[in-house]
Amino acid sequence: MKLAVALLVAVVLCSSLGAGSAHEIVPSFLQTLLEGSAEQLYAGPISHYKVDDVTRAALTALKECIDGLSPQHVKALLALLRLVRAEA
Repeated sequence: MKLAVALLVAVVLCSSLGAGSAHEIVPSFLQTLLEGSAEQLYAGPISHYKVDDVTRAALTALKECIDGLSPQHVKALLALLRLVRAEA
């Protein structure tokens, strides 16, 4: 349940960055959360945005939560993400 809320917050955060950029950043952001490191997240999808220390800590906690998922769950979420990208 905590992970679902955290992912929802992440999507809302990305969407609030701007309508045009959200369409491009959200899938990349979510894929990096699922497959990459926190450092890759900051260097990649959100590198153009100023991220304060509290938000950085929240994103790091979210990444740790995702890293705690089973490989099966990560694989399922990546498949869902690919499906969503294909339909966009």
